[in-house]
Amino acid sequence: MLHHLVWWTLKDTENNKDPKEIALYLAKLGMEKMNGKIDALLSLELICDFANTTTQEVQLLLHSTHKSEKELAEYASNPIHIEFATELKKYATSRQAIDYFA
Repeated sequence: MLHHLVWWTLKDTENNKDPKEIALYLAKLGMEKMNGKIDALLSLELICDFANTTTQEVQLLLHSTHKSEKELAEYASNPIHIEFATELKKYATSRQAIDYFA
């Protein structure tokens, strides 16, 4: 199984909302839009509550699982995912990702 981890730092450039508030909005939106609606997506978590021991600046983390790299690519190109990613990019100031097999 392929695990896909992506995390972002967030900033609201239009309404001066708190990054944590934005993360909660995006986590809810992502789950509503994508969870159970993309065949190439086995599981999905959007996390915005981090322990004080976290060493990276992060407000939102996505953890998804896929059967293969091919299915990860199918997920990435799915119009539902692209719509969510477009909304997220309005707030993201940085993005990091790791994919691994387990």
